Amino acid sequence: MRVTAGRPGALLGALVMALHRLEGAGARARRAIRGLALAGRFAARGDNFTFDPDGVYTCETIEVGHNVDLGYRPILMAARARIRIGDNVMFGPEVTIRGGNHRIDQVGVPMIAVGKKPGDDSHDRGVTIGDDVWVGTRAVILHGVTIGRGAVIGAGAVVTRSVPPYAVAAGNPARVIRLRWSLETIQDHERQLYPSERRLTSAELAGLAELPVPEPRPAPVTKSLTSGLQAR
Repeated sequence: MRVTAGRPGALLGALVMALHRLEGAGARARRAIRGLALAGRFAARGDNFTFDPDGVYTCETIEVGHNVDLGYRPILMAARARIRIGDNVMFGPEVTIRGGNHRIDQVGVPMIAVGKKPGDDSHDRGVTIGDDVWVGTRAVILHGVTIGRGAVIGAGAVVTRSVPPYAVAAGNPARVIRLRWSLETIQDHERQLYPSERRLTSAELAGLAELPVPEPRPAPVTKSLTSGLQAR
């Protein structure tokens, strides 16, 4: 059966618009109620926390800091492990974070039936995301991963290994492409945002020294210089 949509008459059109507005108001009310119900279930949450009520969350295993936006319809799941998200973090749409894992090493037992002992950290590792991180659209972050402070995760990346602070990682599996800035700029950024006791240590900075840095941008040509060249 096919439905042909013609142009409705004035009365029918007004009725359709009224029903559409009513449906939208009902959906907004449902989302607001679900959001209020979910917010109190997170293990911890800071101020200015934004999340989509239609996402999927194992709330009791998720800790979220201040000024965090989890984006549109994320999936954050960890049955026994913890998902910890720092301050000033933003997600693109449909990010997936999966803490924990399934055992595949037992002979003679279907994988779905393999049990895990409490405290089995080798199979139930969590995920930690540091402060000031941006996770791109549909990125997937798997168990045991730590995303360092200031890192950027590209859209569609599948992150199976930890990402250093201020690194840009992308791909499947994700790899570090470069640092966001030079080490000198990273240190300046840290001085402006964090007290001395919270800044990266010398050892942590040394660990970043081997990673590629962005190519310096050429200095813009000034108007006076351009005019001088044209005059020759």
